[in-house]
Amino acid sequence: MYHILVVDDQQAEIDAIEWLIHKHDLPFSVAQANDGEVALAYIRGHHVDLLFTDIRMPFMDGLELIKQAKGVLPDLKVLIYSAYGEFEYAQKAIQLGTVNYMLKPIDVKEFLKVFHTIIAQLEDEHLQREKDELLIKGFHKGVAYEKEKLLFDLLQGRESDVHYEERVAFAGLSHLSNKRLYMIMIGMLHHFFDLHHTEVFEFLQSTCQHEMIYLNMNEYQSIMLVAVDPASTISDNQQELMAYGDWIKEWLETRFDRRSFIIVGCPIDKLEGLHDEFNQMEELMNFRFFMDSSVVCSKDDQSLQVHVDDESLELMLKDIYTSIAQNDYRTLEYRIEFLIASMRSSKRFSSMYAKLIFTEILKKIVEFQGKKYVNLLKDGLERIALCNSVAELRQVILSVFQEHLLRIEKTATDDQCRKVIEDVQTLIQIEYGSDIGVDYLAKRVFLSPSYLSFLFKKSTGQSLVKYITAVRMERAKELLRDSTIKVVDIASTVGFANTSYFNLMFKQYNGLTPVQYREGGGGRR
Repeated sequence: MYHILVVDDQQAEIDAIEWLIHKHDLPFSVAQANDGEVALAYIRGHHVDLLFTDIRMPFMDGLELIKQAKGVLPDLKVLIYSAYGEFEYAQKAIQLGTVNYMLKPIDVKEFLKVFHTIIAQLEDEHLQREKDELLIKGFHKGVAYEKEKLLFDLLQGRESDVHYEERVAFAGLSHLSNKRLYMIMIGMLHHFFDLHHTEVFEFLQSTCQHEMIYLNMNEYQSIMLVAVDPASTISDNQQELMAYGDWIKEWLETRFDRRSFIIVGCPIDKLEGLHDEFNQMEELMNFRFFMDSSVVCSKDDQSLQVHVDDESLELMLKDIYTSIAQNDYRTLEYRIEFLIASMRSSKRFSSMYAKLIFTEILKKIVEFQGKKYVNLLKDGLERIALCNSVAELRQVILSVFQEHLLRIEKTATDDQCRKVIEDVQTLIQIEYGSDIGVDYLAKRVFLSPSYLSFLFKKSTGQSLVKYITAVRMERAKELLRDSTIKVVDIASTVGFANTSYFNLMFKQYNGLTPVQYREGGGGRR
């Protein structure tokens, strides 16, 4: 369907032309105007395929309309019609690029002949545009493929083509030579990117403050190549990207409830340096089990070179077993830390081997409690199997040992556990606007974070982190209902430093954005 604008100061003439178009099923939707000025304003705001105009009209005649309309739509088809004897006007119209000239009164056969000719021209042009668009689309698709293929080759160290510079130029990457490049590697524990590739890409594209190229390496791993202005300092860049890594991690956990591990690479001066940095980041990713943080910078890797022999390992475990036998929590904590530091410093330990060692430590703790606590061993083994880092292994062992001490000292009564949970809930109700978390609360009630989490979940049926968020959400709803405080200030008041993240969490909890919640009266009836 094409669009025609019929212009005449006589409404009856317009109606007659529109009637003919509909009667003969010509493929046009019709717009009308009664003078040249109105018609020109319409053309400036709408796409028009064919202008069908009279010549003599008030305010702006047809010839001036054609001239100005062609300035707006150079490819506009024009058909004029006027009374017999105005040949001079016809000549000028032809000079302006008019398709055809028809005389009044309109002859139906001539009308249809001219219109079918114009329709054929419009269809030919439409087909040609489609061909051109397909060619352009194919070209861009080829460029996108070549860009991705070239970057994969560079990451894998396979780029040795004599036509390398030409490939870089064709892929549209030449300008990166004037940028400082950083690689961000995102790793997941389970199948993920094969299912959520598009959504992750759209999130990264909309939130990254710099030019970004995204590569999905496999279902477990993806890469961001970030290009920044080299005028900025390296330390500022790395600090910014580490903060951005934290944001990505929070989004992945909030949106998908998935644990991720993110590495921010060192600055790369040229594309050829991608391979070495990628290898270092891959090696670091393989040792993520031994990292405390799930967002790290590759420059902080201490090369993991020290070798721990069997004799050293045996002595460390002997010291740990001694602390368990003596019920010495503080010494055990220090010796566990030393064991973990040694594990991090050696390439000898896989995640499976680390879990095996901590399983033996767990068995030693349970051994001191007797057979009646066999369920504690079973529960501990399940928790060890689910650990995603050596830091989590540490928390499992210390929390089990702490529970062991509580059993020995007869202090772990239901009433006292309830008192601890009540104290924690009171702290949250008072300090929800501060930077509180499991570690902070555990220190306040003199428990390990892991054991506090265990007690809280057992007592309340929900995780400690979710309870903190729920308290913050309820307070936010109160402020939205009962005050005129700005959303950005409410976010800060209830403990969210990032307003966008607050908006995301609020909508997930309540089904509405903070603004929608406030405008809807906060659920009041």
